[in-house]
Amino acid sequence: MIFILMGWKQRLGLTMLLGCTALIPAVSVNAATTYSRSKAKTVATKPYYAKAKKGSTYKLSGKAKKTKLKANHALKNYMSTTWMRSKTMTLTHKGKKTTYYYVKNAKNGATGWVASSYLKAGKNFQGTTAKKSSGRYQRAKAGKLYQFTASNTYVKFASGQNLSATAVYTRTKTRNVYKKGIKYQYDYVTSGQTHGWVWHNYLKTAKKIVAKPTTVAKVDGHTTENATVDGVTYYSTSGNVLDPYSASDFKTVDVDSQYQMGTIDYAKTALYVNNNSFEKTPDTLGVLRHTDDSYSNYSLKTAMYLPIDFKNTATNGFTRKSVLGDPQSATFSKDDQYLYVMYVDSTETTGANQTGWVIRYDWNKLTALGASNSGTMDMIRRATNRDYYGKGTKKQKALDKKVLACIKVGPKFKSGHAQSLALNPKTNELWFVKAYKEKAEATVQRLNATTLTPDASVNFTLKSTVCMGSTLAFDNDGNAYFWTETRSPWKTAPVDSLKFYKGTLSTSEVHFKLIMQGLTHSPGAVVQSSSFNPNNGRFYMVSDESIFSVPVDKIGDLTTADVSATNFDGKREFEGLIFKHTSDTGYVLANKGPELMEMMK
Repeated sequence: MIFILMGWKQRLGLTMLLGCTALIPAVSVNAATTYSRSKAKTVATKPYYAKAKKGSTYKLSGKAKKTKLKANHALKNYMSTTWMRSKTMTLTHKGKKTTYYYVKNAKNGATGWVASSYLKAGKNFQGTTAKKSSGRYQRAKAGKLYQFTASNTYVKFASGQNLSATAVYTRTKTRNVYKKGIKYQYDYVTSGQTHGWVWHNYLKTAKKIVAKPTTVAKVDGHTTENATVDGVTYYSTSGNVLDPYSASDFKTVDVDSQYQMGTIDYAKTALYVNNNSFEKTPDTLGVLRHTDDSYSNYSLKTAMYLPIDFKNTATNGFTRKSVLGDPQSATFSKDDQYLYVMYVDSTETTGANQTGWVIRYDWNKLTALGASNSGTMDMIRRATNRDYYGKGTKKQKALDKKVLACIKVGPKFKSGHAQSLALNPKTNELWFVKAYKEKAEATVQRLNATTLTPDASVNFTLKSTVCMGSTLAFDNDGNAYFWTETRSPWKTAPVDSLKFYKGTLSTSEVHFKLIMQGLTHSPGAVVQSSSFNPNNGRFYMVSDESIFSVPVDKIGDLTTADVSATNFDGKREFEGLIFKHTSDTGYVLANKGPELMEMMK
């Protein structure tokens, strides 16, 4: 403690910050004023940072009912540091109560008591241990390279140097640094004698130097606008949009065959069956096997149960119970507030004319209501079920109204099988593949995030013998990716091997190329999803109960060690995999019944 012990009633040393809580203003601090205080309560250590430059921490002298305060640390001197809270107490003056935290500064060990309203939970200028990484990058936008000093508990930025607009930087390490509770990825890069740490978003993948073919025709993937019908503008390309290649140049990276899962006999979980689909607690899915690396070492745990029933309205046109039992893909909005999920009518034949719709969930509000809390995780399914039947007590209906207000159901449209909803983070546009296997010509559509219906449709042909894949993902630079499983083998690509495709997808241009390096085995028997993690730069391939990942900037130059694989054992259908944009958090969209399961590391 930070004051001299004066007796049994003086065993608490306090440093207090002038401020106010959300409901009750903080007690005004005056050296001549006395206060009363409660007993200090030891709580779990938690990081906080100062919200503003005003205020101070304080220490205390005197008895519990006649306490005097003295400022010892001004918060304005600690704006780039973290305060670690370990105790709480209540300070009272003239009947007004204010909560105070006992904190210790991670930079220099300064201690004291501070009004809770002046702090906000989260790490600030703290970091994680650097990990080995690789990649070649160029400047994406103006920024600086920094030298980091001190430890992970206090990261100091020093010696800022502007990024060169022309240099190519080589990344060797990566780490995360927290600022005001938000995690930022920093890459350690070098270019000649220049080296330092730079925010990842200031960089973009450097273009590979590839010799231009001299004997093949150039692909023109520019689109032509054709017409606008019912709010959808239609575009098309002429000729092939896939770069020419020679199958003999294709090669594969060896992946152990044990990681390729076979056909899964889907089954509902015991928790689902025993609770008649109204699970209150999270389910888990354990790992069957995984490769020996950090990227594959995770299990799955329920983050949110999605609804199954939904009441018929003039907008959605639902005609049966359990209409939401077949989600196909999902993605988060760029700010991670909304979760978009694409559904299809499972009674219809799979194909380009299959009926589907999109539901937008307010993830943040549902989480705040308790939809992700153990004990109340049934609230979404209960709300939609009671609304479907028109049942519920007054109290139940009050909660149901709040839950239903977080769920926006879009109208039906011809969506195709809808396995590919993805956000392009560079353009903030939502895209999905409507038609991909019936014929060589493919159709990809842009989804309006407000109306939840398509507003643009692009038709194109990769080449007459190559169909578009059923999945889609975008990296931070807006590059589009999909993967396919080989059915007609080449000498260089055996059956069940995996091929990567990378390109551009927009209303103005469609252009793809086959990456001339694949994997000897795909994740499983059914192609389910593609995903990109903006926080670790890895591309993910998903089949039922099997997930592979590789560093996106090494696709084309992979080694076996670059391939991470994780298999599960729960007979679940994996419909999709999505990652948040502002945190390194991933979720599997699982079915039987529908839910989001968080990747637990």
